Amino acid sequence: MNKEKHNQKHLTMTQRIWIEKGLNENESFASISRRIQKDSSTILKDVKRNRFFPKRNEVLKPLPCTRKKDCQIRFLCDDNGCPNLCKSCYKPHREHKNCFDTCPDYLPETCKKLVSAPYVCNGCTKVKRCILQHAFYSAQDAQEAYYKLLVSSRDGINQSKADIAMLDSLISPLLKQGQSMAHIYASHGHEIPCSRRTLYTYIDKGVFEARNIDMRRRVRFKCKERKSVTRISLAAREFRIGRTYGRF
Repeated sequence: MNKEKHNQKHLTMTQRIWIEKGLNENESFASISRRIQKDSSTILKDVKRNRFFPKRNEVLKPLPCTRKKDCQIRFLCDDNGCPNLCKSCYKPHREHKNCFDTCPDYLPETCKKLVSAPYVCNGCTKVKRCILQHAFYSAQDAQEAYYKLLVSSRDGINQSKADIAMLDSLISPLLKQGQSMAHIYASHGHEIPCSRRTLYTYIDKGVFEARNIDMRRRVRFKCKERKSVTRISLAAREFRIGRTYGRF
């Protein structure tokens, strides 16, 4: 059986709204996948990556312990004469009202919905009375996180710290000696893991010890004025309207 092919484009806001709607209606990832024409693994990754966990009041509603049912621990309060198990002891004079405040074996309980599909509480009918940690998927929040990731992944310097240190030790002394960037790149191009244009960008950002003032010709150049007029694409210009291949 041939596997259904889907497009390789990013999820859109409309598709994320359909994902949220499907989760609210307890639909499976496969069902949502068929509706928005995306692979179910893509939907799963987006839900797990962009789900958010509301803050809980740990003092008023502490998470129960997973091991409470079979727990046999005693004497956490150093009262060797106490006949009760610590999990069932509610003495008013106790410093800690709950045994898991001091218990070394305390393991907070996690909802099964958060460790397997659907990984969120969107369609759960018990969410209002459930005291466990919740997780939700919001299309709006997921889209905003997607835009932030697009910017952050393209921001900064695409080099490791070791490469930056190597480039700095190679380029900065030569620039301060009066050599041009073209001469440095011609002589040491096989040692430099980026283009010459990228080196100029790094110097502008102050990544290296050398600065623009260390390049003799660079300080003579005048700053170019940025054009504020929006460029018009070739297809949208007036002289191309009506000029089709058929008329030619």
